Amino acid sequence: MTNINGTEIQTQQDFQEAFRKAFWRKARAWLGKGCNDLLPYQEVFEILKKQPQFNRGAQLVPLDRIIGSAGRSHEFDLAFYPRQITTQDRWINVAKNQYQGSKLPPVLLYQVGEAYFVEDGNHRVSVARANGDTAILANVIEFDISNLTPKPSCTRLGYKLDE
Repeated sequence: MTNINGTEIQTQQDFQEAFRKAFWRKARAWLGKGCNDLLPYQEVFEILKKQPQFNRGAQLVPLDRIIGSAGRSHEFDLAFYPRQITTQDRWINVAKNQYQGSKLPPVLLYQVGEAYFVEDGNHRVSVARANGDTAILANVIEFDISNLTPKPSCTRLGYKLDE
């Protein structure tokens, strides 16, 4: 375990590295190399609010299936690297807690098909991704989309959310 000063330095370096990665990912996307934005949950909520929901409880969720956020999609990129320096203090606090072995609460996710949206825990997801984790403990609320027809689509959900 690292001492407090060492932890502070390490978490600041980790944030700066993640922030740099977000910058370069944004530059590649701007140059036409693909999308780098989280999908805002609000874009699909109007259809989903009419669908049945099920509390699936706590489970490990692959981080690469988390593609959106219910409220902070502008603060993180698709890989959950921080886009704004204003996230630094919170990000570092979460990272310090993780380095010091603190038990962090599960994140809260909405599941839509095979994709997930963060309701609570964006910074925890970001730190986990930056640390190379492949999964995160989450409380999951699943939306039943069985009555929505899969259609070829440019959305990352693979569904056009038409009624």
